[in-house]
Amino acid sequence: MFNFNVPRYEKVVNDAIALRPQIEAAVDQICKDGYSNIFFIGCGGTYAHSLPMKFWLDGSSSIETVSVIAAEFMAAPPKKFTKDSVCVFSTRSGNTKEIVAAAKFCKEAGARTVVYVSNDNTPVCEFADYKLFSFAEDDCLCEAIYTYMITLIARFMKNAGEFPKYEQFMDEYAKIVPYLLKAKEQYEDRCAKMAAEHKDTDYHMVIGSGMLWGEAYDYAMCILEEMQWIKTKSIHAAEFFHGTIELLEEGMSLILFYGEDETRPLMDRVDKFAEETIKEKFGTNIRVNKFDTKEIELPFTDSEFRKIVSPMIMYAITERLSCHIEKERNHPLTTRRYYRQMEY
Repeated sequence: MFNFNVPRYEKVVNDAIALRPQIEAAVDQICKDGYSNIFFIGCGGTYAHSLPMKFWLDGSSSIETVSVIAAEFMAAPPKKFTKDSVCVFSTRSGNTKEIVAAAKFCKEAGARTVVYVSNDNTPVCEFADYKLFSFAEDDCLCEAIYTYMITLIARFMKNAGEFPKYEQFMDEYAKIVPYLLKAKEQYEDRCAKMAAEHKDTDYHMVIGSGMLWGEAYDYAMCILEEMQWIKTKSIHAAEFFHGTIELLEEGMSLILFYGEDETRPLMDRVDKFAEETIKEKFGTNIRVNKFDTKEIELPFTDSEFRKIVSPMIMYAITERLSCHIEKERNHPLTTRRYYRQMEY
């Protein structure tokens, strides 16, 4: 695969998987002490990655959860937040100002703070009641974050009597790394082709739903906008027909994130409209590219487990597009004009 270090990737994901005993111990202690709800607090990508976790819990558990953007949480703390809340954070750098401030606020309020960080001994660590550390870089960070959050939430659900297949799921999940690598290889050529075809495309719509709405939000904002400076709109499939539909015109680029949860028919509706209805009725050609987790082989014996990991699978395969589009556009993914370049 182009510009991809397989041993490094294997180590990053396996190190995150190895955090399982620490995560279980933290959750077990929290459950023993009692808690009222779980707050996922993030910004940018770390907020986006919490959205699938909340969607999963909302449909599978009685545990009350809230996903909030750190700066807004600080500006207007929800009434549901109390000293009995559990506050879940993820951060690569460990020094993102909004995350550090929110973690400090939560800890000082008496709430429990659980923090995944991939750079140890950084400012956020001071405010972590439970710190989970494993090293990761940007191109494989999401696999580490999702591993941490999936394990965390699965354990909360198991302790609540809502995930009887917990041990089976976690044991099978521990074998996922070769399948992630195979998924990347499966999408390598089509991502290279897509990057070449779209190197000069100046506007994309990234569409997702359910477990993959957060990934659509993240890919549009953090990759195409922040890392490539391409105008992009993230759109929920259910909302596509309420406004955004009017922007479809010749040559428009739609990137569809297909998952395996109950909202898949919402994606089919968008796909059918773009591929059939608009072409037949208006003669307009819409360029549609699909990423579909259903195509990927996974180590699970229970098909329900696939939905849980679908956002991580989507990140793993779209990383191949990011890598190739960086090359085609001659625009390093690390280049920024403003973000972390100045005070604001």
